[in-house]
Amino acid sequence: MSYRPALRPGAPLLRRDATHLQIGTSPGIVVADRPGLLPLLRLLDGVRDIDRLEAIVRVTVPELEGTAAAALAELRAAGAVVDAGGGDGRHRARARRRVGFDVAPGTDDVAAAARSILAAAGVAQLASPEAELLVIASFGEPARSVYERPALLGIDHLPVVVDEDRVRLGPLVRPGRTPCVGCHDRYRTDWDPAWPVLLHQLGRRPPLPRVTALDPLTSHAAAIEIAAEVLAHLDGQVPRTTGHCLYIGPRHDERTSRLVAFHPRCACDLLSAA
Repeated sequence: MSYRPALRPGAPLLRRDATHLQIGTSPGIVVADRPGLLPLLRLLDGVRDIDRLEAIVRVTVPELEGTAAAALAELRAAGAVVDAGGGDGRHRARARRRVGFDVAPGTDDVAAAARSILAAAGVAQLASPEAELLVIASFGEPARSVYERPALLGIDHLPVVVDEDRVRLGPLVRPGRTPCVGCHDRYRTDWDPAWPVLLHQLGRRPPLPRVTALDPLTSHAAAIEIAAEVLAHLDGQVPRTTGHCLYIGPRHDERTSRLVAFHPRCACDLLSAA
């Protein structure tokens, strides 16, 4: 794919003073001006490749010393110029990854907002069976059978639970590599012995009406956090929900993180050691 130079996305081209130009204002990249540089930068529309630019510059910007490619290489190294032909490397990598959503009634707003953010970030979203990362959104604690299939197939999955006026993210499970939802349940049982009985009842509840105590701002905050976890995973980083549960709410700016380690009585601990 040919190199098609463009100024950093969203960055205006400005004259700072008689001898300097500035690209962008956040905080901006200042470069020393020289003959031909300003008209060269004005030609960078992300459509023309470098060969076409060189041909145009030779005719229209004769005062430029050296080649356009050499001048642009310096600016690219400084971050002022990007390759519109190749796009952002992370953006391209994300587009090749497959993210799925398994959305239960009552979580549509949170999931839709998260999917919109991910789409804007260039993430491809496919049907659940084809996904390598699956976001499983439930209204209240779901029957644990919903996590069995991705675990058996080795599909990384992120539980998202709308729990009254809060949303719980995690733990993000990489089967055989990180603590699973079963670890979460066993640790919860350690401090609340009634949890298995409660969980059994929660998983068998009939579908609830679309009524939630979740504040709309908290819902949007949760969507942002979901998208952030997915993008961190796709970018090869360690998401905050790896080995942790992240709670958003009741207020949109409230965050609580709780550790979920491998539980000694969970089979996934044996898998991770294999």
